[in-house]
Amino acid sequence: MSKEHWMRDLPPELRDLSIINLAIPGSHNSMTYGIDSNSKLAPDADKTVQRWYRFFPCFVRRWSRTQSSGILEQLQLGVRYFDLRIAQKNEKFYYCHGVFAMEVFKPLLELRQFLDTHPEEVVVLDMQHFYAMAVSHHQQLHKELIQFFGFRLFSTADGSLYECSLNRCLELHRQAIIIYRRCPIPLPQRFWPSFAWPTPWPNKASVKQLQTFLEDSLLSRQPQQGYVSQCLITPTGRYITFRFVLSLRSTAKRVDKKLKPWITDQVPGPFKQREPPRVNVFLADYINLKDGQFCDWVLELNNKLKTGIDEATE
Repeated sequence: MSKEHWMRDLPPELRDLSIINLAIPGSHNSMTYGIDSNSKLAPDADKTVQRWYRFFPCFVRRWSRTQSSGILEQLQLGVRYFDLRIAQKNEKFYYCHGVFAMEVFKPLLELRQFLDTHPEEVVVLDMQHFYAMAVSHHQQLHKELIQFFGFRLFSTADGSLYECSLNRCLELHRQAIIIYRRCPIPLPQRFWPSFAWPTPWPNKASVKQLQTFLEDSLLSRQPQQGYVSQCLITPTGRYITFRFVLSLRSTAKRVDKKLKPWITDQVPGPFKQREPPRVNVFLADYINLKDGQFCDWVLELNNKLKTGIDEATE
């Protein structure tokens, strides 16, 4: 199976399953690869980051970056779920994580081109946080996103997420799902609210604590919802101080190594209300480590679905 075309290459019985029942690789703070030597402080930077930036701007930029692969490479590695943080500055929209990255629609142009040449692939854009945005800015962003993606958006009018299978998306010519969280105004029909796809934030500084959180929080998942398991730790100020010359890349390597047994032990697929919940999206930092091994682990989980279906039909 080609990771670039992994949705296309799934067997028909899996393409008939809802997208919320598949194992899907995702990237955390997907657009931070756009942070460069000119990136300035963004409105999401807390007071500690602001103090560090005054004296060590290069250090802040390095620790703010959670991805080094561009959007096209992420797509080719199999990423189909993108975690986004957006800030407004001078009436324009930018990605951010402590500092500003690129303008919002710059990488989305590459993503749209990818979708146009890969008609059987579907992506989820999770607009997690917004900063320095008034109601008028949300209205403007809604309008621009709808105009940009047009007919490609799987909307609430197309049915529930449980009805959103890859084959149905192909039939309807839909290739993108937008989750728009924490919006101060009613959402357009084209967007999905936060409760449709929960993404609990671990906020843990150790892998052991992280795994416990992932196990416990998964129990809250409902059968009709998508769900995100954030496989990443949140470094504290003390943690970063003792790793001043390093970056989140070294942290991501350690998390991947220690969390691999838990990830590969998981099972995606449908489940009923009183059954143990199953996994869906897995989010990670530096998704390109070792040629995208994290994506390999996640995509391999879909083979368990195929095996289960084969056994049920024997």
